Amino acid sequence: MSLEVPLSQQGRCAVHPDLPAGGTCSRCGSFFCADCATSVAGLGVRLYCTACAARPDVNYLEALRQRYWGKRDDWAWVVGGVTLLLCVATAAALAQWGLRATKSSLFTLLLLLPVPVGVAFFLGQRWARHAMLVTPLVMAMAADAMNRDGRFFYFLCAIPGVLTGLRIHRDVRNQLFFRLPVTPGALKFLWDQRFNNPMARQASRFGLSSVFMPLFAPIAVICGVVALTRVDLKATPPIGRRGQAIAGLALGLVSPLLWGFVVVPFLDRWISQWVYK
Repeated sequence: MSLEVPLSQQGRCAVHPDLPAGGTCSRCGSFFCADCATSVAGLGVRLYCTACAARPDVNYLEALRQRYWGKRDDWAWVVGGVTLLLCVATAAALAQWGLRATKSSLFTLLLLLPVPVGVAFFLGQRWARHAMLVTPLVMAMAADAMNRDGRFFYFLCAIPGVLTGLRIHRDVRNQLFFRLPVTPGALKFLWDQRFNNPMARQASRFGLSSVFMPLFAPIAVICGVVALTRVDLKATPPIGRRGQAIAGLALGLVSPLLWGFVVVPFLDRWISQWVYK
């Protein structure tokens, strides 16, 4: 008896009926050929047909990209707010000192240097992202040209601005606001930060806080238990952070014992030595 399946009875690709099927879609179960097999970043080795791979409920990373594409992030509002404050501060200073060509009024005008960059950044102009990196240094050099005595102080003040600009420049959410290409790995990192079992992240935070303040221990335990019930690596998208949930739960259980049997007795002996010395 032959165990070979006749070609007429073999599965065929739903899109290319002339090609034999190489597998079935993990969502709808339809046959697909090697050309139609599509993997989705963050979903392991699961394969989908082309239609299912394009669905937002399956390709959650693409859905995340579309959700934030061209929409202002927190950094855009912060930069916009700081720009507005600089304009108000400059106007108030000029109203007090007038437009006299004094050193104070010239230094006040330095606050207007980042205003065009801030406005362009808020409006989503891509060049402003790069200008944010050099604007603090430009302000420091302009201040140094007016007063050589404070060179070290000017460039020292520019360092936090440069570091903040670097952080904004590398922020994935900010890149989506400026409609820049973002890799699936970066999108996965952003999704993990914001949507991948946030209760587990809270559990780890409260657990660590309970080491210093045991009143947070019950909250850490509750968050850890809830986070563990939500872990489902087979879901679409997968829900993880089991390690953070367990860590928060463990710290929430251990910290009261640590305070009750170690910290409190130690403090009691130490205070007694000082009181009855």
